[in-house]
Amino acid sequence: MEGKVSTCMLPEKMMAGVTKTLSNIKELESYFDEFMSLMSDPLVVAQLSPLDRAQSLLSLSKLTSTLLSVRLRCSGVYPDHHPVKGEIDRLGRYQEKLERSVEQSKAPLRPSTMLNQRAATRFIEHSLPDLTPAKEFLEKAARELIGESNGAVKGPLGPVQSVDIDKN
Repeated sequence: MEGKVSTCMLPEKMMAGVTKTLSNIKELESYFDEFMSLMSDPLVVAQLSPLDRAQSLLSLSKLTSTLLSVRLRCSGVYPDHHPVKGEIDRLGRYQEKLERSVEQSKAPLRPSTMLNQRAATRFIEHSLPDLTPAKEFLEKAARELIGESNGAVKGPLGPVQSVDIDKN
């Protein structure tokens, strides 16, 4: 008898890929069953945060559309020419929105720490007690020192006159 002749017309690498894909699908099936049992329990879903719930439902939608795309390809239908293409695109847009929401949830509550100086001044002015007597005293002292003429100094701080020491 001759050596063992392969009855399969497909190349070995392709058969290895098909075998690996089948094992991955079986593994996915066990995870999928567990996921669906958890998602069908309202108490479990209620404990999820809104972002986690959205991510879970998006993952389920993407899984379903991917499996449908694989089935279509196996049937000889190109998914880009099928109505499922619109759903896949819509899921892509939802994924982008969800990613933005996740990024925003990680961002600080206040994006900037810029100080509004006018508002701070108003706040300080209104929060300080009435300083009218102190203000009046300071304004009077300023008028006495500076005077009302061209900023010339008056009072105890008058201009210093130069003294010639050598003449004595």
